[in-house]
Amino acid sequence: MKIRHSFNRVWWRRFIFLTFLIGVTTASPATGIASKPPVIVVNSGYRLLIDSEKGTIVAFRSTLGPSSELLIPGHADLPMFKIEFLDDHSQFKTVTSLDAKHVTVSRSRNEDGLSIEIEYNDIAQLPLDVQVRIRCPFQEPLTYWNLVLNNRTTFWVGHIQFPVIEVPFDSRREKHNSHILWSFADGALAGPVESSLAGRLDYDSPETWRANNYPGQWASTQLMAYYDDSGGLYIACDDPKGLPKFLNPLMAMDGVVMGLGHYPATRGPSNTKLPYNVVLGTFLGDWYVAAEIYRNWAAQQPFCATKLTQRKDYPNWLNDSPVGISFPMRGQADWDPPAAVNPEYTPLTNALPYLNKLASALASPLMPIIFNWEYGGPWVQPESFPPVGGEAPFREFMVAAKGQGWHPVLYGDGLRWITWQKNTDYDGMPYFKAHGGESAIARNWDGSLMENIWEWRKNYAVCVGTDRGRQMILDMTRGMAQLGPDVVQQFDQGPGPMVCYATDHGHPPVPGPWMTEAFNQLIRSDTDVAKSINPGVALSCEGAPPETYLQDFQVWDAREQTCPLFSFLYHEYLNGFEGFYTNRLNDEALRASVARALVTGYMMNLTLRDKGLVHYDWDQPWTKAIPDQAGILDWSKTANHFRVGPARDYLVYGRMLRPWTVSGVSQRDFGWGKEPSVMTATWRAPDGREGVVLANYADLRESPRVELEGRGNKELILYNGAGKEQRRVELPTVVDLEMEPRSVGLIELR
Repeated sequence: MKIRHSFNRVWWRRFIFLTFLIGVTTASPATGIASKPPVIVVNSGYRLLIDSEKGTIVAFRSTLGPSSELLIPGHADLPMFKIEFLDDHSQFKTVTSLDAKHVTVSRSRNEDGLSIEIEYNDIAQLPLDVQVRIRCPFQEPLTYWNLVLNNRTTFWVGHIQFPVIEVPFDSRREKHNSHILWSFADGALAGPVESSLAGRLDYDSPETWRANNYPGQWASTQLMAYYDDSGGLYIACDDPKGLPKFLNPLMAMDGVVMGLGHYPATRGPSNTKLPYNVVLGTFLGDWYVAAEIYRNWAAQQPFCATKLTQRKDYPNWLNDSPVGISFPMRGQADWDPPAAVNPEYTPLTNALPYLNKLASALASPLMPIIFNWEYGGPWVQPESFPPVGGEAPFREFMVAAKGQGWHPVLYGDGLRWITWQKNTDYDGMPYFKAHGGESAIARNWDGSLMENIWEWRKNYAVCVGTDRGRQMILDMTRGMAQLGPDVVQQFDQGPGPMVCYATDHGHPPVPGPWMTEAFNQLIRSDTDVAKSINPGVALSCEGAPPETYLQDFQVWDAREQTCPLFSFLYHEYLNGFEGFYTNRLNDEALRASVARALVTGYMMNLTLRDKGLVHYDWDQPWTKAIPDQAGILDWSKTANHFRVGPARDYLVYGRMLRPWTVSGVSQRDFGWGKEPSVMTATWRAPDGREGVVLANYADLRESPRVELEGRGNKELILYNGAGKEQRRVELPTVVDLEMEPRSVGLIELR
């Protein structure tokens, strides 16, 4: 399956194949003598070199702009692949392409392009052979990589790292600061690429690869990229089924490994073919260009079959942009002991007067997000019922809230079985043992129960391949739905399966496709359970849902920072609300979070502290200063009314575009790097109109200059604060604005 982009029609005329090899090259890497030059493929997008003796990647260079090498020096010394097996004694054994006794490199040509075939025989003195095929189409700057393993042992395949790609740290002598894009939660972007990233990225280690992070363990797409201003490396998988993978950058001594892990869960003797391609290519520009290539592929996949405007399962009230209001029934956050009951919100009906006041101030419907409601303590499941304050007030609250046109939300705790909570001194082991908990829990490779120990809680990870594990999740969803919310978020901490190495659960004892199959079944069953109680209930999750589950959720609790990757890719299919942990350190940063959410398409949410007052964020204690209440409520009201008013077709139903240039505004740095005081994004409405949304969250007037792209004569409609004007313009052109403090704007082209 190809990922296609728009390419020059005469691309193929510029495509040449350079090689100093004649026919087929066979070599023995054990000799250590490099006697033959590499295979070289060159076209208008890239220059790829394959070592003809070791079958490794020598170089991959972008030729779209200034010639730019994308891999570390000495990359040929890295293997093409690494395979970790689980042997008959439950011990791991790793082999690499460098362990092959014989390597054969050949090439072939057809009407579409060229292919490089590499065979690795007698790997590590075991009955193992691998074939790698690299397909290089004439008319694309993308290449398609696949692998076939002939495993004549009786070992299980734990995982395959393929291809091994390492990008360099930035050179201190050059001025090209590079960046890395990956799909952590709603999108992550890091740069410059240097050793200091060790505080943000894990180091490459064998243990890291033994658990997938896609789908759902915080990785939402199959896209990564590395780039600077002279060229970029595009990395993706073209898998429409969401099979388990590891997709994450990892620190190495001399660069960053762009980690690509695959989990076939096959056992020898057998042949294993990667059921999708790894796509490597080049691009020129920033991360939006790489994301656009990926979006062109994704739009053709089954998970993008239905856009938001066409979905039958999507509640209309979500399109009216209710403001999320989160509050804890006890405690202040997740981690603060002791978790004393908050009389403002417990019993739950006590929260109604505070919410009524907020609804009036915001002049918007609310989405009350009820935290720390569980019987055993914050986030304790499955011993969650009855809720704090009693079931009767809980149900009474739900009825009253819905009567006001609000839509309450309840959270579960994903695939976790909680056994201890510091805040309430909860001991869940008696419940765990009495309810057959051990049979539900995933196992580590050493056979031990998979346990997570945090400072404030302990929990086991549930295996979705077990009947007991699935039933625990369904019982939680049923219990929450019966309390009457309009949104149930059971799949916290990312919706997706967790690894399990158990030998007695009825699934392979290694990660693999069985995980996706079991989780797909669980998602369907979970939806059926929730909707059997409330047919109109919406299903939510923490962090952007994996793309293959776009049609299974109606909303999500975002974990967005400064890289709106998921919104860029999938906003027209599903909207989320901005979520928590958004660096709201002071009043201006709090307003910035609302502006950031607005322009990137999210619904907004606020967090309450004691006495029904808006707080900065969920992760901050109530000992901090109290935010300017009138200021944040007025700004949120302005932003939300704009989202469902003039900007509705863009920010609710639209597709985000690469940003048009906006200059002339001041910068702020609240700890996430410099951000403009006027947040902006460029959008296309379903009917083809294009617009730039602007939000000045600062206390000062700002004067942004917006460069409008395109050709021809267009009607321009300008919304600036309370003002509106229309005129004809000839594109391209610029528009200069004077934006008042805490104001919003839209430049629309028709």
